[in-house]
Amino acid sequence: MQIRFLLISISLLLTLTACGNKGPVRPLEIPLPGRVQAPELRQQGDALQLGWQLPTSNQDGSPLDQPPVVDIYRMTYDPADDCPECLDRSTLLVSINPQLPTPAQQSGKRYLLHDRPLQSDTGYQYKLMTRGNAGDRSKSVILRQVYNAPVSAPQQVELTPRDRSIQLQWQAPDLAAEESLLGYLIYRRLDDSSSLYPLTPEPLKKTSFEDFSLTNGTRYHYRLRALVKRGKQQIEGLASPEQSATPEAGI
Repeated sequence: MQIRFLLISISLLLTLTACGNKGPVRPLEIPLPGRVQAPELRQQGDALQLGWQLPTSNQDGSPLDQPPVVDIYRMTYDPADDCPECLDRSTLLVSINPQLPTPAQQSGKRYLLHDRPLQSDTGYQYKLMTRGNAGDRSKSVILRQVYNAPVSAPQQVELTPRDRSIQLQWQAPDLAAEESLLGYLIYRRLDDSSSLYPLTPEPLKKTSFEDFSLTNGTRYHYRLRALVKRGKQQIEGLASPEQSATPEAGI
């Protein structure tokens, strides 16, 4: 009787041990950060400008612990290649920490990066991936653009200060036969800012513009670029030399 009881106890103990042996404990899966938002790639003068916004959540919709780093990879390709993605030769160009985004610039929620120097008539592919604290990466966003010789800047730019406004006038640049002018873009900055920001939301069709609602006695700095269509691409030309003016009362 005692032997039978002992055998039953051993059998029960082995059964309980086996039920608890499930292998190594797996850590909870870390959610992947969401991809960059509103990605954009365009030629601006002698550079290619990348623009993006950070994701607001992880890929599964859960909130981000903190804004992710953006890793940007780059490769060149032959514009005649029908499948540049078939052979990925991308190498890391730069990692942008949103808390210290240099060499990118931050304007509100948007980040801008200018890549230069570049080779004319060459295709450039950029792959943007967000990276969380644990090194987990998002799915990539791929942008491509063929870099062409830059378009000339607007000519003979003149600034005329007035009472709480500044009048700008200029002449059109010389364009190649395959280029068509879409308009002009004006960039402005103040003395206490090192970066110029777009002043007009849409390209201007005329060769003059008056900047209203300014503060008298404050110095304003301007640069102009022509926006041109070349083939299927829209290209911002070179910037005109920076000029400045100060509006004054009574002018």
